[in-house]
Amino acid sequence: MSRSSSILLGPEAAMALLTAAVSLFCSRHGSYSSRDVDSLERLMWALPFLAVPLAYATIFVPGAKGWWWLGRVNVALFVALLVSANKVVGGFVAPGAGPSAGAYGIVAVISFGVVFAALANAVVGALILAEARPAFAEWFRAHRFMGSTLTAFAAVPIGAAMTFVLGAALSVYVGVASLFNR
Repeated sequence: MSRSSSILLGPEAAMALLTAAVSLFCSRHGSYSSRDVDSLERLMWALPFLAVPLAYATIFVPGAKGWWWLGRVNVALFVALLVSANKVVGGFVAPGAGPSAGAYGIVAVISFGVVFAALANAVVGALILAEARPAFAEWFRAHRFMGSTLTAFAAVPIGAAMTFVLGAALSVYVGVASLFNR
């Protein structure tokens, strides 16, 4: 598969399409009426359930099973979740109304995104490792229950590492942004 088709069918394109769809939905429901706010709240809760499977479904694109793809999907997923959640929260509050509880929605979206992505990373990591190392694939076939249990337990440290890296990246972003807002 060529590099350009890998990008066109990769996680970046899938997350860009999701972000565009969320932006379009938010622009159609931006009247601050209770019905529109309810629609945006439902979208906010559904966002991690939509984004994570869509991002990780790109593993079925030929040539995607690799560690580089896994890094790409994580970056694309969290950028899309952050941008989409920020767009949805923008529809909750009328301009000039000040801070709102909708900002907690961004934290909820990112938190649920980390949990689901940690599980997906564990499963996809096992798939990539099975393809790269035939001995691992053979062991996994021979010990299905133990392999599945270890894969599920592997999501815990993966989630902790993802939380640390994401928190550090967001802290740097907020720090740099605050320097330019002075």
